[in-house]
Amino acid sequence: MSDATIWIGRAAAVACLIVGSTSSAVAQADARSSIARGIEALHYFEYEEANEAFREAHRLDASLVTACWGEALTYHQTLWRKEDVQAGRTALALCGPTSAARAAKAATPKERMLLAAADALFGAGDAAARRRNYADAMARLYAQEPDDPDVASFYALALLGTMARGLIGSQDPHEGHNRELAGSATQARVNEILQKVLRVHPAHPGALHYMLHDNDDPEHAPIALPAAQALARLAPDSSHARHMPSHIFVQLGAWQDAEASDAAAFAASDAWVKRKGLPATLRSYHALAWREYELLQLGRYREARATLDEIEPVVEESGQLTLLSDLSTMRARYVVETASWHLLARQSTFGNADELFAIGMSAARTGNSDAAERARGALKDHARDEREGDLRPAIAIMEREVAANIAFAAGRRDEALAILRVAAQDEAALPAPLGLPEPIKPAPELLGELLVDTGRAGEADAFFEAALRRNPKRSLSIAGRARAAAASGRAPGARAHYSELLANLAGADEDSALVREARAVLEQVDTRAPWWVGLFASTGGLMIVGAVVVAIVAGAIVVRRGRKRPPPKKMGPRERAHRRN
Repeated sequence: MSDATIWIGRAAAVACLIVGSTSSAVAQADARSSIARGIEALHYFEYEEANEAFREAHRLDASLVTACWGEALTYHQTLWRKEDVQAGRTALALCGPTSAARAAKAATPKERMLLAAADALFGAGDAAARRRNYADAMARLYAQEPDDPDVASFYALALLGTMARGLIGSQDPHEGHNRELAGSATQARVNEILQKVLRVHPAHPGALHYMLHDNDDPEHAPIALPAAQALARLAPDSSHARHMPSHIFVQLGAWQDAEASDAAAFAASDAWVKRKGLPATLRSYHALAWREYELLQLGRYREARATLDEIEPVVEESGQLTLLSDLSTMRARYVVETASWHLLARQSTFGNADELFAIGMSAARTGNSDAAERARGALKDHARDEREGDLRPAIAIMEREVAANIAFAAGRRDEALAILRVAAQDEAALPAPLGLPEPIKPAPELLGELLVDTGRAGEADAFFEAALRRNPKRSLSIAGRARAAAASGRAPGARAHYSELLANLAGADEDSALVREARAVLEQVDTRAPWWVGLFASTGGLMIVGAVVVAIVAGAIVVRRGRKRPPPKKMGPRERAHRRN
């Protein structure tokens, strides 16, 4: 073999080593990039996207244990109470058959502790015990890595996962209702952890997102408002991330911001479905349902009706029960918020208790007492049905509301008011709404409306105020306060409440009856006001006022000029003699 051949062979071998090393480095870099993408998707609850990213990372570099850890976490959807324990264990096993084998592959103490936390989450015990063990493991990791924003955020989420959270009778996992979080030490601790992260990393996706879940109640929502506003600006094409700010905006009655968030969330879900070639049933109808309610609060009834047109054909084609429930609640809210009783007055079929309530209300309001009584009886049965879960107390209140409307329509007004007083007390004992009102017609609001109708407007304001404490800036409650104030002769209060209502309805439909009502009152002159107020309400009065103002100004000018004139000089004898001549 010649020297040239030997050197060529050596060069080729070196080249192969260089290319192989470079390819390996590129693969490792790509894998770490996929892991970073997966972690961000986890923070946004985009579990499908996160799963794809972590699996891709493992394919590119099987030595990275964080790929196995991340994939496992996609099978535990903490706040939605959905998990696949076996899938989580299988994902962890990709990096080793035992905890010890996986720990041996960890490159850092942080990675070992992440794996230990995942082992606790998918280990022995029932779901509650595993969530508690996971939170304890994350607490130990946080103690070692207090400045790591991802560790801190995942620890905060683990703490949120330890709180009791029922699904209030809904198949929609987004509708979980946390009964213990508001006002708890856990809520305060989570806020402390996340606020520390945001002071250093103001755009961190996990910290921003989990702040909203932690403060999703009327009392604490203001704490999360900066995070909601930031996430609304920064959220990528993630349907859930775009939707979550609306949870805080709704708690504060910021209807325009809430509607914008949910419009963006539904659009993001539509784009995702089309990009992935998935069925339309996977769009976020949860965000669409919220948007409908927000549009109703804004007085944009035509657009609200269009949201029903969006979901109805999908339900008809797919027959999915979850979507049918969404549609039924959306129909019910539209009828209740717009008082379009004729739409459901003759309907007998229903998809859930909300629609059944709207049918009963519609029948009572249109004089069909038999149909109303049938709906009331069916609601009573649903309120006893264990399958309704945490919805049962709200359904019981809705049954009482229908009963009150039946009594009121029959002329038994005192009976109707007595029924609603008890219903309003029962509603006050419920947990704060996690978003939209449930029951869909607040009992204190309905009681206030019937008090106004019976000529007892002076008693109504306290009940509208109670409704607004649970559902801030709700348009029908504000309208009720305005009507009660006007009917009881409190003109300044009526003006203030109607002005607040018009702020909600700034972009309402042109033919909005509520807008016309508010403007009519605001344009009136209060006859009990001082006599001079009336001068400003007519052309003649304005002319009189103008003349008086001109006279006053002219007089002031004359006086001022007189004061500025220099005093006359003293005249000597010669000058006085000259003046006399």
